Amino acid sequence: MKKTLIKTLLAAPLLVLSATSCNMMNPGPLPEDIVGDTPGELQSKIGDLLDQAGTDSTKVEFAEITSTFLYKPGDNTAHVSIQIISPDDKNQMEQYDWNDMKDRRNMYEKYDLTVSTMVSSDVVDSYEGYKDMLFTYNDIKTYLNNLPGYCKEALEASGYKDKGYIDNFTISHDRAIISVKHKDGGFSKTYEISQDGKGIVIPE
Repeated sequence: MKKTLIKTLLAAPLLVLSATSCNMMNPGPLPEDIVGDTPGELQSKIGDLLDQAGTDSTKVEFAEITSTFLYKPGDNTAHVSIQIISPDDKNQMEQYDWNDMKDRRNMYEKYDLTVSTMVSSDVVDSYEGYKDMLFTYNDIKTYLNNLPGYCKEALEASGYKDKGYIDNFTISHDRAIISVKHKDGGFSKTYEISQDGKGIVIPE
């Protein structure tokens, strides 16, 4: 039965890493593109989020990884989130977010997650109940390494030319997608990424 994750509790922003505090004091320019359109960029941000969680890519199991970008001149927004098994309790799932925008520069936050079935909304509260929706870092290395190429392919396929930008890249256990949005709003196109990770799938 299909399962879904529900964000249930907002915790205070995480301020434990000194590097995070330094970045907040001198955050640099606002983001100009989605995190992941240059080689190694999304991998680095995932590593930062795993540091906040007190774990690393060799130990963790993921439920979803998402990178998004919102184009708004003077107030662009970049966001990366990872949904993982809690390092402290395998029967608990957590989400770690990073946001960067004009009013919230380099902010890290943590959420607790609840897993439920989409049909009956029954809560799934054990690792055995949701392990089939998980994946490891090794499972998605190809997608992460090839992400800059997917960005270029999707922008070209959209036909939006210089009016297009990548606004979403999401990986779950059974699919990966990438979306292109038109800067004038109201238009977007979403592409599946092939199971072998070689490129986007353009509908015939």
